[in-house]
Amino acid sequence: MPETEAPTRGALTTSFAAVAAALTLAVAGCGGGSEADATGVGFEDCITEPTTCNSGERADGGDLVWAVDGKWEAWGQADIYGSSLATSIINQPLRPTVFSFDQDGVIHYNDGIYAEAPELLAEAPLTVAYHIKPEATWGDGVPIGIDDFVWHWRATSGDEAQCQGCTPASSYGSTVASIEEAEDNTVVVTYVDGYLDSEWYSAGVITHPAHIAEARGHAEWRTDPAVMAASVADFSENPPLDYSAGPFKMTEGVLGEYAKYVPNPEWTGSQQSTLDSLTLKYIGSADAMATELRQGTIDGAAPSSFDPEVLDQLASEESVKYSVAPQSGWSHIDANLKNPFLSDKALREAIFTAIDADDVNQRAYGAAYADIETMQNVLFRPDSEYWTDQLEGSTLGSGDIDAARGILEAAGYTWQDEQLLTPAGEPVTLRYRAGIEGNAFTPIIQDLVITYLAEIGIELQVDPIPNGELSSVLDEGDWDLIQFSWIETPLFAASAADYWGEGNHTGFQDDRVDAIVDELATTMDRDRAAELNNEAAQISLDEAVQLPLAWTPALVMVDKDVVNVRDNWATTMRVFSNVGEWGFIDEDA
Repeated sequence: MPETEAPTRGALTTSFAAVAAALTLAVAGCGGGSEADATGVGFEDCITEPTTCNSGERADGGDLVWAVDGKWEAWGQADIYGSSLATSIINQPLRPTVFSFDQDGVIHYNDGIYAEAPELLAEAPLTVAYHIKPEATWGDGVPIGIDDFVWHWRATSGDEAQCQGCTPASSYGSTVASIEEAEDNTVVVTYVDGYLDSEWYSAGVITHPAHIAEARGHAEWRTDPAVMAASVADFSENPPLDYSAGPFKMTEGVLGEYAKYVPNPEWTGSQQSTLDSLTLKYIGSADAMATELRQGTIDGAAPSSFDPEVLDQLASEESVKYSVAPQSGWSHIDANLKNPFLSDKALREAIFTAIDADDVNQRAYGAAYADIETMQNVLFRPDSEYWTDQLEGSTLGSGDIDAARGILEAAGYTWQDEQLLTPAGEPVTLRYRAGIEGNAFTPIIQDLVITYLAEIGIELQVDPIPNGELSSVLDEGDWDLIQFSWIETPLFAASAADYWGEGNHTGFQDDRVDAIVDELATTMDRDRAAELNNEAAQISLDEAVQLPLAWTPALVMVDKDVVNVRDNWATTMRVFSNVGEWGFIDEDA
C-alpha cells in the first residue's frame, strides 16, 4: 500500500497539532505488527520503546559504513527510472522529504526545510500552503523556493507540453493547476478543479533544485519541454554531488556500488550528524553483510531478505546487535491477466486455491520469525480499525487440491496423463518468476508453488529475476506468475489506483474498481477512502488477481557501538528514517 483519521473535513486551515494527532490515532490503527514478539539481541528495548530504543550519547566523529542490498539504477527521483526503493534509500541522507512517520505512527514534518506543517487553505479547489524556512538551502547557499516546486510539477506532469517524452515517477504534477509564491516564504499549490485527496498532506512536492538544472546547462527548462526533459535525465544519470537538502552531502558515488557522504553544514534540521562520514555500499546478500559486520568492515545493515541461518551467526557474536520483526513489506503471488491462460478467472482461482498460504509462510518465514501470520487483508493489519477479513469463505490460499480440481472441472478443463488441458485441449504451461539471488525465502516459496501446481497438472517454467530488475520485469509484463513484496507506508488513499487501477502491472481491469478510483480522487473523508480501498481489494481477491502471503520479517544488524539505529515499519526507508541521528556511542558520556 503505497497505510491515518484525517484533518476535519471542511476546515479551511489545519494546524500541525491537529494533523499529527489525527494521524497518530489512525496510523496506530493500521498497526505496526506484533512488536512484543520481536526477536533479537541488543534491541530488547524496542518492544516497549520503539521510537527511542538503541539510543545513546554519540561521540564526535567516526566513519560509519552501512551495507544496502538494493542496486540503484539511477540517481534522480523525478522519473520512473529513479522510482525504486533502492534509489530512494541512496538519496535519503540528502533528499527533500516533506515528512516521515515514526514507529508509533506519529508524523514528523521535515524541520530542516519547513517552518511548520503543510496548511490546508481550501478544498474547492484543493489548495495547500507550504511554509519554507528562510534558512533552508540546497547545501550551496541557494535557498529552497518556488522554482523547485515548479520544476517538480513539470517533471511529474505527464504533459508533453511541459516535459517532452518524460516518464514521471508519480502522477503528482498532473493534478496541479498552479503554484504561486505567497508572503513569508510560503509556496501555495492549487490542484485542478474536482481533485481531492484525503492524504493531501503527504504529497511529494520537490525532488531536485531548479538552479542546479540551470547550472548543468538546462537554463530553458521553464519554456522548452525538451530542455526540461533533459534536466530530468541529467539528475537521473549523474550523482548529486552539487546539492543537498538533508543532513548529509554526497562527496562521491558510483551507480549501483556505493555513495559517500559528509555532514551538510547548511542543514538546520533537528537531525544533526556527529559523524565524519557515512558510506552506503552495495552488498548483495545478508550472509555477506553478516560476515563483513563480524569482520568489522561494515557497521550495520538492514537487508530486505535473509537466510535464518544468519541469525545463528549473529547470536554467537558478542560485538553485534540485531533484531527481527515484521516490517513494511507484504509478500504475494500475482497473476498476469495478459497471459492467454491466466485471462481465465477459473484457472487463476484454481491456482491460488491449490497454494497453501499457511504452509508457505511457515516453511519460508517461520524459521526466521516463529509467529508469522497469513494475511487476510491486503491493505490493513489486524489491529487496524479498517481491517476486514477479505478471505473469509474463500478457498484462496487454502491448499485444497480437491477444490482446485473441482473449479477446473466445472470450467471444462480436463487432464491427459496428469497434464492440465484447457477446454480447447491446449496444455497449460506457465512461467514463474521471483528474485532468487540473495533471497533465502523466495526459493522456498518457488519450490512449494511448483509442488502445489503439479498436483493440478500445471508444470511451471522457473525464470529467476536478476537482482535489480524487478521494476523492469513488472513494467514489461515479462512474467505469468510472479512473487515479490510490496513495500508499504502508513498511507493508503492511492492503493486502489496503484494496485488495481488503470495501467496496473497485472493487466486487471474492472469497471467497479475504476469507479472506486474515480471517487477516491473526489473525497477528503479518510474513513470513506479506507472503505473504498477495501472494496477494491475485495474485488481483486474475488477475481483471483493475487494471493497475499504475509507481512515479511525484516532484519537489522549493527555493531554494538552503533547507536540510534532502529527499524521502522511505518516507512519504506526503514532504519534510514532517522539517518541524521546515527552515530557511535560516546564511551565517556
